Amino acid sequence: MPTAQPYRIDIPQEKLDAIMARVKAYDWFPAPANEEGFAYGMSTPVMKDIQRYWIAGYDWRKSEEILNKYPSYKVEIDGQMIHFVHVVGEAGGRRPLLITHGWPGSVFEFWEAIAPLAFPSRYGGKAEDAFDLIIPSLPGYGFSGRPKSPIGPRGTAALWDTLMRDILKYDTYLAQGGDWGSMVTSWLGFNHGTVDGKGGCRAIHLNMVGFRPTPATPQTEAEGEWLAASQGAMQREG
Repeated sequence: MPTAQPYRIDIPQEKLDAIMARVKAYDWFPAPANEEGFAYGMSTPVMKDIQRYWIAGYDWRKSEEILNKYPSYKVEIDGQMIHFVHVVGEAGGRRPLLITHGWPGSVFEFWEAIAPLAFPSRYGGKAEDAFDLIIPSLPGYGFSGRPKSPIGPRGTAALWDTLMRDILKYDTYLAQGGDWGSMVTSWLGFNHGTVDGKGGCRAIHLNMVGFRPTPATPQTEAEGEWLAASQGAMQREG
């Protein structure tokens, strides 16, 4: 089994220069004469403001410093290069929590939550409530490699289980996810759950429910009630 290698984000300057040259040289199409806000799609003035910000206001190197705040690693699992953030907090290996982002997202979604989860005593909490955090980039996202063909959430869950158990040597772990991350996390619970409390995903937390019954048509009154409640919750909160 391969060993995870430390990874530091450091984009070559020539690549940044090439991106900036394309931004500066963008050939703007004429906007509709009567364009009003977003009536016809993306607002041209808003896009031009974004272009000005990229050219004169945005500093990628400062962003790199922020992204390198927490330890990153890369490892190849079943031919797929996976990038992940690994923060060993006050839990000291006792409470590993795998967090999966969604679309169009990245590991950066969790930047402000990492320290309170890993080091709760610094924020008025208790050290025994701390987690070790493992936050991977989905295949094809962020600094993970691009898959040769679609993998899907079920296949990604298998990669995550290998990462947790075989690469990082956590026998059991907890998992959380939202959006596509909720689907990956659901498959972790479904396919890689613990057996008699041993090995695999011990519990999951979702902030979106993507699983649906098979067959999709409710077969019992209880299933019909669940489906109606689920759809109502999505309309209210989604």
